[in-house]
Amino acid sequence: MNYKIRNININCKKAVIDEFKKIKATTAGIKIMSNKLFMLCLKVKDIRSEAAMILKQEMLSRGGDVVTSRETLVEANKKTDVIIIGNRKSVESLIKKIKMQPFGLKQLSESLKEHLRKLDSGSKLIISGKEYDLTNKYLLMGILNVTPDSFYDGGRYFKKEEAYKGAEKLVKDGSDIVDIGGLSTRPGSRPVNIEEEINRTIPVVKYLSKNYPKVPISIDTYRSEVARRAIEAGASIINDISAFRFDSKMAKIAGDSESTVVLMHIKGTPENMQKNPVYEDVIDEIYSFLFQKSEDAKKAGINPKKIIIDPGIGFGKTLQHNLRILNRLSDFKSIGYPLLVGASRKSFIGMISDLNADERLEGSIAAALYSYINGADILRAHDVNETRRALDIAEGIKNV
Repeated sequence: MNYKIRNININCKKAVIDEFKKIKATTAGIKIMSNKLFMLCLKVKDIRSEAAMILKQEMLSRGGDVVTSRETLVEANKKTDVIIIGNRKSVESLIKKIKMQPFGLKQLSESLKEHLRKLDSGSKLIISGKEYDLTNKYLLMGILNVTPDSFYDGGRYFKKEEAYKGAEKLVKDGSDIVDIGGLSTRPGSRPVNIEEEINRTIPVVKYLSKNYPKVPISIDTYRSEVARRAIEAGASIINDISAFRFDSKMAKIAGDSESTVVLMHIKGTPENMQKNPVYEDVIDEIYSFLFQKSEDAKKAGINPKKIIIDPGIGFGKTLQHNLRILNRLSDFKSIGYPLLVGASRKSFIGMISDLNADERLEGSIAAALYSYINGADILRAHDVNETRRALDIAEGIKNV
């Protein structure tokens, strides 16, 4: 007799659990086997070599392992990075074992426990009092730049009447959020004064809030006074490219107003960010930055369910940096917050396809689709109608 044998994609947890259910495994059995089957690969930075050796011994005894450098085996009292490899059950057992151990392992036990909690929390987000579960869906953020000099649509919505029409179109095309910006942050741009930014943005925020009160409004600014005025006018999201670094008052404004926030990574400033940006490890550096800034946001009184993180495609990154970030988006999910990606019409697409900004629609959609499949929860786009049509198909395939 020839038995029919086929592989099941163990990289797709939903697919495996569906197969468990088909053979009538019990609910308890499915949970137990899931914890045994699905592997975790956790990078821990700057632990003592003595701690690394203890971790390796403990994980080997649990059917897992710890990857570290050869020097760790022979040099005591040295800081090193390690990668813990094991299933959920073995890591949970490790957490219990090391919580009373020396060499910083007690603190690592707590950090690992918190990391697993974040993995379990899913992608929960609150905007304007409404809670979204983004585990199996996406949100689309439509871009409205009311500037004369943005890299793609600069000048198109600079006049108020055109801005109002643009806002209406974004809503009708299906924007879940409308992101209004009055200050160009394209490479090499210089800021206008605050009053000019306020005059550009606040009338549009008021118009949108009055006519489409159910559509959340995001204010794209790194200035606390602009954010404050926008919130008073009806905005509920502060989208800060500097993650509160450019204006020390921004965190308090966000916390006091109970706004949802987008914390983005940028290297340098818009004026100088593309002047030969260099990283030792672009993923590690951005991960550490977003992790720390989200911790700072919580300390400032911002609800964790109101934090969104953004790796900042095109903001102080080369072509290869941008591609690597998109390829490794799922790494940032383990920080524990919804992930926003804004790749629409950006120059890295033109570098690959040799097209100018008004010819990058297909490349933008491709980047949005890859980002969504790779873990992005919120996609920021100029072309909302076309992007949504493509993403709806991807969502259907992903969640079948």
